[in-house]
Order: sequence, then structure tokens, then C-alpha cells
Amino acid sequence: MISHSIASTHPPVAPRSAGARATVPSLIAGVLLAALCGTVAHAADPHSHRHPFSDTVTEIYDGTWTATFDRSVGATGTARLVLKDFAGTWQDVGPAGRLKESVCGGKPMPVTVQLSQKEGFAFTAFGVSVSAQCPNLEVYVKPVDAKTMEGTVEGLVGGKTIDSAKKIRLVRVSQAARKR
Repeated sequence: MISHSIASTHPPVAPRSAGARATVPSLIAGVLLAALCGTVAHAADPHSHRHPFSDTVTEIYDGTWTATFDRSVGATGTARLVLKDFAGTWQDVGPAGRLKESVCGGKPMPVTVQLSQKEGFAFTAFGVSVSAQCPNLEVYVKPVDAKTMEGTVEGLVGGKTIDSAKKIRLVRVSQAARKR
């Protein structure tokens, strides 16, 4: 058996110059100084990276709401919105005759929350889950007070707007009225 050995000799390496050693500490010092300056600048302006909206919230919108809007958007121009934890239902309410005239009237539509912040609230009611003829409703509202929100509602069928944005008003249903 033949045994081969590997030579442990390496090509000579040039020694470091004194200038190179002095450059590394100054480079490290420069990076640390830049990081420190960035931290101090951020501390001086804590709002520099703040999002224009507050944190996401659900509890201020959870509950039952009565919505009133233009009849061109819904069967009766009145609906009940029930929300809990970013989801819920939208159901047209009102005179039985108007509800029977509409394919969508009186049937609960699933709702998904799109935006839930103190400054604004948006959701979509999926009418297509009831019938292909029912519009999806996109709603964006802002709080007026603790019990009232106002904004716009828009009807979409197949991704196309059928009703331009109309005014909508949502009023919270009190706990006592819900127990009846």
C-alpha cells in the first residue's frame, strides 16, 4: 500500500501593514457612531415611523348595528349588522313586501372586516353567497360618536360597481333593545 502525505507548507503570506490595522478600528468606530446617531435621532422623534392609524381594534365595533342607506343599494334601505371578532352578518330588514321583491332581501350575508381602527372601519358583506344577482357591499365608515358611524356603501357584482358610493349611517342597537 502506498502512503501519500500532504505537505504542510503554505505559500508565504505578506505581513499586515500598520495602516491596515489602524483602519479596522476606525471603521468599527464609524459604524457604531452611525448606529448611535440613528438611535438618538429616532428617540428625538418617536412619531417618525408611526402609522397614520391607531392599533387594530375590534371591541369598539363588536355588537349589533342598524344601518340606513339609499334603497338603490339594498332591498329596503335598512339592514341589521351583527359583528364579533372581525366577522358577522348583514341582513336587510324592513317591510315584508320589499323583502319578498328582492332576491337578496331578508337573507343573512356573511361579513368580513377589512379595516378596524379607532379612526375608521370597513367591511364587505358578501351578497354573492346568497345569489349571484346580489351585490357585494363594500362599506367604509368613521365614528361620529360612541353609538353612530357614517360613511359610504358601494354595491359590486362580478367586481363591477353597480351603485356608486352612497351615504350610509350605522347606529348601535342598545343591549336592552337586543334582549326583546
